Amino acid sequence: MMPADGAEALWTFSQAFTSSFQASCSELATRLKVADADSVHSITGEIQALNKRLTEATGRLPSYDQRQNELQLKALEKSLEELRSSTTGKTKFAFKRKVKIPASASTETATLPARANAPAIPPSTISSASRTISNHSNCYLSRSCLSGPSSSTDHIEVSIMRISSSILNLLTSTNESTLSANTNSILILGTVDGSIMLHNLTNCVVVAGCHQFRMHNSTAVDAYLDITSNPIIESCDQVRFGMYPSELKITTDQPPLVTKNHTELPFLPQDFSHIRATPSPNWRALEEDKLVHDWPLSETNYTVQLERVLPRPKI
Repeated sequence: MMPADGAEALWTFSQAFTSSFQASCSELATRLKVADADSVHSITGEIQALNKRLTEATGRLPSYDQRQNELQLKALEKSLEELRSSTTGKTKFAFKRKVKIPASASTETATLPARANAPAIPPSTISSASRTISNHSNCYLSRSCLSGPSSSTDHIEVSIMRISSSILNLLTSTNESTLSANTNSILILGTVDGSIMLHNLTNCVVVAGCHQFRMHNSTAVDAYLDITSNPIIESCDQVRFGMYPSELKITTDQPPLVTKNHTELPFLPQDFSHIRATPSPNWRALEEDKLVHDWPLSETNYTVQLERVLPRPKI
């Protein structure tokens, strides 16, 4: 019979693993809905990494959780194959996945159940929207890049991809944010009502308030967070954490962070590449003398600000 402390450790691992794994699957499923041919290679690699994670965790997960995780992974693989097939001779609009509706059913009939109990809302009043900020380098980006046909940009889902040697200053409210393949940049996201997923960041600073923070395959990232859960990293190194800067808060009821070790952070980062009793070598708290207080909130001298603030990875 397994000792009580061993069973508790196994349960803790399975809960943390399943939560992170399913969040990663959900995030990938969302990206697959709007992905194009250029995304196939990177998404394939991420699905392979998830497969490896699940294989390595086999034997430490309850059979039900193992099965559910396998089903989610198979669904992702199926969506990826559909994406590969649809990229031949079709436009981007063919990449977005919709729930299949029988040919005999009209669009109005198919959408009726989801709206039956909801009050009629004119389309112009809906405040949620999706935005993509991508393929920018050597520039200063502000909230204006979120503008679009929606009547409001107060609550939006943002994908931020392939930003390099730039400063992105949103300082607004969004529902979810996904960051991928960004390098040598300062990313000030403001308040995110839901989760932030980060992939393949190098030499970046991220500032955000959020409920969940998960980062994969990233190097030399400084994350300043106001978060209601413990941030999760995996396959990352040279990560430093600090509290959300008081200088960027709308209210100033929170004192600046003064920290020398992780026990002074209001959260404890979880490193899924280092599931051991010893401290992870892949992250640490930002020391007081490394904290940024003079944040680049205007385009003036932004290149100087980049040079001053970026963490610079160690070779």
